Amino acid sequence: MPEELVVAEIQQAFFEYRANFQKPIIVLWSGGRQAEIIDAVHNALVEWGVGIENVGWNQGAKNLREVQLTFGVPSLSAFIQVGVVGTTMTAQNPDWSRAPALVSMFQTAMDALKGITAQQLQSQQTTLGFHVKPPEGRPFRETVTQFVNVKALGGDDAAMFGISVYYDDHSLLFDASAVIQGGLFVRLVRNFDGERRFEEVANTLYSDEEAVLHRLGLKLQ
Repeated sequence: MPEELVVAEIQQAFFEYRANFQKPIIVLWSGGRQAEIIDAVHNALVEWGVGIENVGWNQGAKNLREVQLTFGVPSLSAFIQVGVVGTTMTAQNPDWSRAPALVSMFQTAMDALKGITAQQLQSQQTTLGFHVKPPEGRPFRETVTQFVNVKALGGDDAAMFGISVYYDDHSLLFDASAVIQGGLFVRLVRNFDGERRFEEVANTLYSDEEAVLHRLGLKLQ
């Protein structure tokens, strides 16, 4: 009889989304048209309570690649950074109960950016990292040993095992948590082509996280 899945107790999750433009938007920066980007993205984010005070820029940039605008979205603990070669969006402690709001906000921002820059995306990448508390009576060390050859590693007395798995378009990492005693740190990275909309990216990410947790005898909800 399969072991019953336990709801995962996830802490200190972090999500990062990176997208590269097909071509650097140098004309918008060198032509002094940054205000057009600010206006377009800010107007798109007003719905989520983003004000002028939430917009900033990197004043210490040493070269054009480091120049970027930052839009803070306090209501969702998120940030959007726009640079010459692409954009980065991050969210602290995201959970799937907030997913509809985050997905809608990120997609709206991306649509505004693509509209004002007249650029499509070349590639996209997501990174999801989180720490998981071990279920009562089920140490993660015992769970993770199913993925390694303990005898070949001479790891009978090892406190924990770290595992990295790399595929053509995604990777998976298990490691000892530095935050939770006896916990596990999980990182999922996946690459996408530039045509995927953020809604599709989020659905794939959910499936990835769910599948990984199932391997650990856990579930999202």
